[in-house]
Amino acid sequence: MKKILIVEDQLDVQNLLKVALTQPDRRLLHAVDAMAGLSLAREEKPDLVLLDIMMPGAMDGLGLLLALKEDPQTADARVIVISARAQHQDQEAALNAGADSYITKPFRLSHLKECIDKALL
Repeated sequence: MKKILIVEDQLDVQNLLKVALTQPDRRLLHAVDAMAGLSLAREEKPDLVLLDIMMPGAMDGLGLLLALKEDPQTADARVIVISARAQHQDQEAALNAGADSYITKPFRLSHLKECIDKALL
């Protein structure tokens, strides 16, 4: 069973992802901020993290991405960033920090599903 961690502070986006991505061979985990996401990632060791960049709290999504990639327990997790930040430097920063894909909001669900399927191969 593949574990997917969704780190997203907007509940409507979390719910959309939950409905769209629920499958019998997947276990979906949720966190509403980066610190909770880091704790859950260390505990559950997800195969894939869907990560928003702009989040409340002391750590944003980019900080979480860096922490995940620096920690041997979570470094192997694939990461797809889903963010409203569409500027080139935001995308470049996330990809340089270790993200596998960067999808801007609003996104096409079919494109996200393709990226997820590719990441979970």
